Amino acid sequence: GLGIGCDLTGLHTLKIKETDRLVALQNELQKFSGKIEITNKSLYLKPSDTSFTKNVTIKTYNDHRMAMALAPLAIISPINIKDPDVVSKSYPNFWKDLQAMGFTID
Repeated sequence: GLGIGCDLTGLHTLKIKETDRLVALQNELQKFSGKIEITNKSLYLKPSDTSFTKNVTIKTYNDHRMAMALAPLAIISPINIKDPDVVSKSYPNFWKDLQAMGFTID
């Protein structure tokens, strides 16, 4: 969300979870104008000076961690998260806790 790049390695186990989280992250971050390259065990988010796409709808892929990982992008712009109740699998109070920190939850 800030245009800062990063290179994350050792992520091979993310491909064998509820969803292929590397591909899912790539799909969803591209909606925000992110430029992502993935391999079987890494994710490279390229630095960007382009503007952050606003009011994006996020898919969770029926994966609680996808919802929780992408929710903080709402600090920059309102987002819509499909199937937000997926977080109940591991963190039933996630949305209430975000709300307590000042996030607007509709």
